[in-house]
Order: sequence, then structure tokens, then C-alpha cells
Amino acid sequence: MSTLFNFKHLSLRQKLILTSIACLVLPTAAMLYISSYHSKLIIREHTLEKATQSLAIVQSQVNAIMEELVSISNFVQFDPEIKTLLEESRNDPIAARKLTTRLEQIAGEKPDLRLTLLTRDGRAYSDYSFYDFEPQRFFQQAWFAQASHLTAYETLFLGGLQNYLPLLDPDQGYVYLTARALTEAIDHAPFAYLIVSRTEDSIRDLFVGMEEDVYLLDEVNTILSNRNNDNIGQSFSLIMNEATSSSPSIIHLRGENQIHLSLPLRYAGWRLVSLAPYEQLTSKLNTIYQSALFLQTLFAVFFLVALTFLLRRFTKPVRLLGEAAKKVESGDLQYRSNIRGRDEIGRLGRSFDLMLDRIQEMLERVELEQELKRQAEMAMLQAQVHPHFLFNILSSIRMKLLIKNDEENASVVGSLSSLLRASLSTQTEFVTLYAELETTMQYIDLMKFTMRFPTECHLDVQPDPLTITVPRFILQPIIENAYKHGFTQRGGSIKIKVITVASRLFVTVEDNGLGMTAETLQTLKNRFNVKKQDLIEQMITEERAAPLGIGLFNVYSRLKLLYSDRFEMNVYSEYGKHTKVVLIFPAGEPVEPIERGEQPV
Repeated sequence: MSTLFNFKHLSLRQKLILTSIACLVLPTAAMLYISSYHSKLIIREHTLEKATQSLAIVQSQVNAIMEELVSISNFVQFDPEIKTLLEESRNDPIAARKLTTRLEQIAGEKPDLRLTLLTRDGRAYSDYSFYDFEPQRFFQQAWFAQASHLTAYETLFLGGLQNYLPLLDPDQGYVYLTARALTEAIDHAPFAYLIVSRTEDSIRDLFVGMEEDVYLLDEVNTILSNRNNDNIGQSFSLIMNEATSSSPSIIHLRGENQIHLSLPLRYAGWRLVSLAPYEQLTSKLNTIYQSALFLQTLFAVFFLVALTFLLRRFTKPVRLLGEAAKKVESGDLQYRSNIRGRDEIGRLGRSFDLMLDRIQEMLERVELEQELKRQAEMAMLQAQVHPHFLFNILSSIRMKLLIKNDEENASVVGSLSSLLRASLSTQTEFVTLYAELETTMQYIDLMKFTMRFPTECHLDVQPDPLTITVPRFILQPIIENAYKHGFTQRGGSIKIKVITVASRLFVTVEDNGLGMTAETLQTLKNRFNVKKQDLIEQMITEERAAPLGIGLFNVYSRLKLLYSDRFEMNVYSEYGKHTKVVLIFPAGEPVEPIERGEQPV
């Protein structure tokens, strides 16, 4: 608790420095530990993957060599010419010579590839000279008994055997070979034996240049090929005990960590095993990792020192700004920080001073508004005398007309008085639908009195007019347009229809007056294609509207400002026939947006 209490009483500069050091050192240490742990795992996985890929390449190459030996055996076994030459060569030396030439052709250009055919009657044919090796000696080999018991199409693979031909190269001391019993059918005895061999260095050459030490093992773990000729023929268990490790794995062998991998070959149960020093394979990656770790630590220390210096430098304006705030808090609104600059602190100081300037302006403006408000209240009290005086006079005139039994004129004066009283009342923006319709009918009564031609009005109201509230004076401008533009040359009728659909109010005012031309109707619709924000900007700039459709545009503006996108206004007209205006807005005062329903026809 005492440490926390002392930290609270440190200055902002000290808090920033301490928290910056903590926020830098702790994550850096955690990051270095985590990156070290994961880097070792990544290096291990990368090394194992690389070693596996290298051994897989050798695996495919050795499989290809063994596949070649099998393919040659299959070709010889199913070549009808060779079988024919074998039968003819018993008594025909020319056929024997052709058979030897045929074997030489099959061997091709590979100098270490040797083919030998042995018949059951002791004859032998090969692509090498009998002076180098007598093929009949194969009958005396220990493995030949196993070859003689092979079934049809079965191939015997042997490796790690001494080269039976004179050495063309000191590295060709061993050979691997395949033996197959040639039969005409599965249940027939073999008529000959085919032996195909290659020198062991054809496989050992695949290991040249590899960092791994690769071994070719047979099914009993005898080494058949290795870069060290002394290992050929020995048991691999003398080098390592595979029973105690799996592949792939990292084992401790010969005093160091070794990567142990094993991949099977396609034939004879042979497989490839590789051993590689782990540290040797990962030395480059470890050097890169250690260098990166050292640079990260060095940069962290340098950044810590630089951060401490820069924080002390950058927080100086903050301290000055705090002193300015204390001055203002004490009541000195004339004090300014005078901190300037292009960075955030400079903008903060400039904004702070500007805020103080605006506060002073607002205080002065409030004092001025209070004075103007007092003057306006006085003017309002004086102006209220005139409407009340006018209402009293109109009421007196109506009473005298009623005394004289002039009910028609008394009704007109009563309508005028009620209409003036409604128009001069500013207590509320919304009235009931009943009150709005009553005001509209009073206005229509006055217009009938002033119009030359007779007109009629029909109401069709489906909702309860006492429960629905609407904005004031939304119908009077539309009725005025009907009388002003539609009934100048003839009389007619006006129909007011009000219905509700899905909590939306549809108010339709239709007259059978003169109507509008298509050009005038399109111009009017273009004026109604105005968004709420554009209306507000027009009001701010006091932009004057065009003379066309002033009443309709005022209705549109008021409802658009009240209901925004929830309000729609549609105008339909045909010249010489009719005009219809449809207002669509939510029923009741605007509170929340509602979903749009279907517009009735």
C-alpha cells in the first residue's frame, strides 16, 4: 500500500518514465524468452524437415535404381527372342553369339550393369567375358539355393557382395544384384536363371555432398552401402541401437546429438538410415538467432535510454500546461499558456488558449442574449394586446350579426376568429387530427365566402381523430393552393382522405380543379427532392425559395425536418382534370424511426 501511495504522489514525468521502463523491460524479457523457446523448436523442426527431404530425395533415386533392375528382369523374362535364342543356342553357336549380343544391347551404356543367364543344363550367357568370371560359379554361391526356389515373377535382392569381376576402380569392391527364376508358367520349372548386378558405388555416389551419413540396410540391418567401405557387410547395430529410438528423432551418439532418420525402400525390405550431427546442421541458424538476440537486447537498452531522455523533454510543455490550468481554476481567465508547436502538445496548448478565448466570448454573448431576451419579452407583452383586442372586436361583430339573425355572416366571422386564434397560438407544434381538420374546415368556409364559384369539401377519415396527433397547419397551405390555382375559372370539390397503415398516416388532399402541366409538375417534384441537411443549410443561409409551390414547399420542409427520411410527399396532377397531394408520415409525434409500410392506391 505504501508503494502504491508513493506512486500516486509522483509527478506525471516520473510516472511516464517508470511506466515506460516497465512496459518496455517486462514485455521485452517475456518476448526474448518466448522467442528463444519457439526459435529452438522452429530450428529443430526445420532441421528435421530438411534432413527428411534430403533423405527422401536419395530414397527416390535408390528406388529408381532398384526399379531399373526389376524392369530389366521383366524385359528379359518376357522377351520371346531371348527364349528362342536360348533354345537354339544348344546346338547353334551363331544363336549363342546373338544371345550374348542381345544381353549387351539390354545392358546399354552403363559400364557397371552386368547380365548373366544360366540354364538348368549348365549353359551360361553374359555381357562380360568368361575370362573375367565364369558364370557357372554362381551355382556354387550360398544364396543360389534360395534363388532356385523362387516362384514365377519373384525377385531376389542381394547386396554387400564382393565384386565378382576385375575392379575397374578401387571403389567398386562391392555389388548388389537381383536374381530371378525364368519360367514359362507359374506351375512350370524354371528353364533359366537371370542375374542382374551393379556395383555398389552407383548408390554410394548418391551420398556424396550430403551432410548426413547415409546407410543402406537390408531386412536384417546389414549395411549394404555407405561412404565408408569398411562399414559394408557389418551390422548397423554396432553403430547404434535403433530399438531405443524412433524416426525421426534426435539421439545422443558418439558424444554429440545426432538426427536419426529412417525411410523404407520399395523392394526387399531394404531401407535408408541417416545420421547427422545436430549442432553442425543448426550452427548457421543458431548463429543467426544469437546475433538477432544480441541486437534486440542492444536496441532495447538504447531505446530505454533514448525514451527516458525524450520523455523528460516532451513532457515539459505538459507541466507548463498544468500550471496554466491551475491559474484558470483559480479564476484568472486572462492567463494563457502560450504553448505552440506542430505536435499534439502544441495543438493542445493552442486549443486550450482558444478554448479560453471562446469561453470569454460565450460569456459576453450570454450577457448580450439575456439583455435581448428581456427586451423581447417586453415587446411580446406589448404585442399581445393587439390579438386580444382583435378577437374581442370579431366576437362583438358576430354577436351583433346573430342579434340581426344574419347567421351566414356570423358563421363567417366566427370561422375567421377561430382561424386567427389558431394561427396566432404558438404553445405547441402538434395538435390532434380533429383540431387540424376543424381549422381546415374553418379556412374552407372563409374561402367559400370569398370565391366567385361554388365549391364543396368531403371528408373521409378512418382513424379516430381524437387520438392521432399531427403537426399544425399541414393542410391549410394545400387547400389554399387548390383555391388559388385550381378554382380560379370554375367551381369544384375538394376531398380530404385520412387513413393509417402500419402505424403510418396517409393524408390525401385531392381537387378536381384546373391541374398542372407536365412541366410544372416535374419542376415541383424536383423541388421536393431535397434532403434534410440541405434544408437546414438553406435555412442557415436564408436562401429564398422560387415562387412556384411556396405553400407546398413549406409543408414539405416542416415535415422533412420533423420526420427526416420517414416522411414522403407525392404530387399527382393532370392538366384540366385534377391535382392530388399525398402526405405520408408516422402517426403521432416523431420519436423513433419506423419501418415503411405499403402505400395505398
